[in-house]
Amino acid sequence: MINQPNGILINDPGPQYKASLRSRVIVGVILVSLLTPAIILGGWAFLAIVGAFLALAVLEVIMAPHKHFGWWVYVITYVVVYSYVFWFIIKDNYDAIHLGETFSLESYYSHLDISVIGIAVALFLYFLVGIFDSNFTFSDMAYFFTFTLILGLGFQSFFFLRYHPFFLVSLSPYNSFVWVDGLSGSALVKDNLFKYLVSAELLLYTAFGATMNDTFAYFGGTFFGRHKLNPRVSPHKTWGGFWWGFGFATGINLAIGFALAASGFPILPSLTIDKWYWIVLLSIAIPLFGDLGDLSLSFIKRFFGIKDYGNILKGHGGILDRLGSDMFAAIGVTILLVFINNSWNIFK
Repeated sequence: MINQPNGILINDPGPQYKASLRSRVIVGVILVSLLTPAIILGGWAFLAIVGAFLALAVLEVIMAPHKHFGWWVYVITYVVVYSYVFWFIIKDNYDAIHLGETFSLESYYSHLDISVIGIAVALFLYFLVGIFDSNFTFSDMAYFFTFTLILGLGFQSFFFLRYHPFFLVSLSPYNSFVWVDGLSGSALVKDNLFKYLVSAELLLYTAFGATMNDTFAYFGGTFFGRHKLNPRVSPHKTWGGFWWGFGFATGINLAIGFALAASGFPILPSLTIDKWYWIVLLSIAIPLFGDLGDLSLSFIKRFFGIKDYGNILKGHGGILDRLGSDMFAAIGVTILLVFINNSWNIFK
């Protein structure tokens, strides 16, 4: 503990702090350099980068328990997760392909859509493995079943946030909303500014908010964290880190949301200045859902007694360690937007 001249006490981060920070910054810059162009370009670039990150995340799920699973567990888990994330894209484009139309990622995203039949098949398959494979316990089955759902919902939510603006263009009462260059409806979809930038705002806004929450929570916890948030689940997280992350992330989200709305390029038609309360709601919700994701994945790690899901991202851990908060933030924002679009009618 270091006593500053102004009387404020800050923690001494120790000699390893600078080396750890340097690694985290380098990896963070690399991730931003890879993900941001893919998000803006959309299309096959976005599909490829999401598919690659998903492949690494599934491998981390399988390897994390530090048990030797048979090849059939690998196959089942990859098939289940990829079907959760991509089946609805194939289903939605099936008729279009047969009619000779162009394959599109933009024609579907009104809500999350993981097949109930797919969930049932996954449950049956993992139970069968548990029955016939003595190495595969009930806790393993519950772990894989839970994590495949998390990955399915999380990565499908990334697609939703990237392409939901295209769906809104055709949705009453938003189809007449003038968004870019005086355009609305089908004409807007063809506008490059909308296609490559304005439509990407929603996913960038959510991911940036979750990242700012993680970043400021890290610094706040390192220098000002004293009281543990929940040592049973996450030994290093503190209330100081939580409030630093939540406060700064919410403030940054509010500034971005209101600035874009005021400039005439709102993140969504429902996030204009006259509907400021939705901007406030999402700005608050993103760091809270992000924290829930971080703590939830830490809860699973504590059960298996592991520190990180992987080590591919030096200073961050694995893909799951880095994207856990982003996945839950994306799922939470997706659910809120579905409710907002449906005027909070739970029966639609």
